[in-house]
Amino acid sequence: MKNSFLKHFLIIGSGTLINMILGLITTPLITRIVDPIEYGQLSIFTMYSDIAVMILCMGLDQALVRYYYERKDMDYKRALLFRCIKLPVLISILVSIVIIILSACSVVKFEFNSLIMIMLCIYTAVQLIYRFSLLIVRLEYKSKVYSSLTILRKATYVFIILPLVLLIKKEYLLLLVIANIVAAGICMVGSIIVQKRIWNYFENDDQRCHISYTELLRYAYPYIISMGITTIFQAIDKISLNIYCTYSEVGIYSSTMSLVHIFAIVQTTFNTLWAPMAVEHYTNDKNDRGFYQNGNQIITVVMFFIGISLILIKDIFAVLLGSKYREAAYILPFLIFNPIMYTISETTVTGLVFMKKSKMQVVVAAGACVTNIIGNIILVPPLGCQGAAISTGIAYIVFFTLRTMLSNKYFYVDFKLPKFYLITGVVSIYALYNMFIPFNIGAIAGYIICLSVLIILYLDTVKWGILYLKNTVMDLCSKKH
Repeated sequence: MKNSFLKHFLIIGSGTLINMILGLITTPLITRIVDPIEYGQLSIFTMYSDIAVMILCMGLDQALVRYYYERKDMDYKRALLFRCIKLPVLISILVSIVIIILSACSVVKFEFNSLIMIMLCIYTAVQLIYRFSLLIVRLEYKSKVYSSLTILRKATYVFIILPLVLLIKKEYLLLLVIANIVAAGICMVGSIIVQKRIWNYFENDDQRCHISYTELLRYAYPYIISMGITTIFQAIDKISLNIYCTYSEVGIYSSTMSLVHIFAIVQTTFNTLWAPMAVEHYTNDKNDRGFYQNGNQIITVVMFFIGISLILIKDIFAVLLGSKYREAAYILPFLIFNPIMYTISETTVTGLVFMKKSKMQVVVAAGACVTNIIGNIILVPPLGCQGAAISTGIAYIVFFTLRTMLSNKYFYVDFKLPKFYLITGVVSIYALYNMFIPFNIGAIAGYIICLSVLIILYLDTVKWGILYLKNTVMDLCSKKH
């Protein structure tokens, strides 16, 4: 795995790090100007777009990943791309026309006004195409391009939004939406231009793709259901807060999620590389289980280390957001299970992908979604944002469990699950403690206990990581001299 994977990991990770730093600098500035209500409305806006994109893709983005390496020639890959993207784009256009007409004629009372609804349709269409173009970047292992696009999107957003909110000082939701659309649009166009050879429609010969549309849809259609459910599952916390509480609490909760995005350095980078690399590895060697086991152990150590460290310093990040968002410190601890469980489960779900058991993804999504709905109904009314965070954390543990159990049923890999659940239990207790108790000596003691348990359970992986970092540093020093 190691050399090639880690090379791409460092390239994409550096771009994600710069992206995160830009976010850490600008988010506190924006949250001090923009009221939590507008921030909450933007969160609902992007949530609706995410749900729409997931459904409109119809699972064909996943089919693109699964069949991309069947042949190596560009003509096949181009034909496969256009075969996968045509239907989602066409349906997106038709749905947008209907929504715009209904909104303009006031036939249906939407949550946003007509202008914002038009922008929602535009943003969703841009996000849809960008999803496929970025997927091609991943599948071709163009790490530098991916990293550049990540930085470009955040930098463009910052360059547009800061002058707008500082100069206009009103209609903040509209300004935030405009900045998001322009940033996404520029990156979409840029990603297509960089890969203009595969996106050249005039050179496309549909017959060069030997995968029939029927086979693509047979593999993809369960993802329409599972991804739709998964997106609702991921959004149910905000929906519940929107129902039981206010836009202000949605805004505070969303700002907390932006703190959790510190995981993005590892999460985004790893998820970007792992899926295509795992599929390609399986295509070349169907019997090697060690590759997936090693990847699982490494990412488990990294994600839990970041998670417990983030809980320890949660109050520092909350201060950065400003007094209106101070409650974020007591929401963050259990939200870490979102990126931890999702990222680690990417290494354990591969069996469902390899064996083309896409229907099982529906079971995973439904189980996690039902768990989150029940959890939110029970916990949000009495606990508000904290209840939503606890429910989401538990749901993601269920999500990981279902993914792993079903995948191992078809393609067994020994992921050392007893020690995984032991560290999960220890960190859960630590997270729960920090949700209700201000920073004190107990938080430090809990951190030391969690870190010690992690090191003891994954000692071989920790030793390998230290040795790898040592050798990397020595190589860099020797090159300088």
